[in-house]
Amino acid sequence: MNEKTDHQTSFTAQTTMLEVLTADPSLGMVLMRDFHLGGCQNCGFNPHDSIADVAMQNGIPTERLLAAMNRGN
Repeated sequence: MNEKTDHQTSFTAQTTMLEVLTADPSLGMVLMRDFHLGGCQNCGFNPHDSIADVAMQNGIPTERLLAAMNRGN
C-alpha cells in the first residue's frame, strides 16, 4: 500500500484484502455490490490474499478491481 502526499491511500495489486478493508471498511460493500465478493462461503476470500490474487481467483481483471478499490483516491 502506498501513501499519497495528501494522506489518501492508494492500493496496489500487492495490497492485501485485509489492508484494503482496514483502510476503508466501506469497500466491503463495493466488493459485494460490484463483484459479488465476500458475502458468502462461495464468494469469500482469504483476507491475506492480495488484490491481484482475489482478482485472478474470481476471473476479474486486476486493473478493474484496483480501480474500484481506489475510487475517490
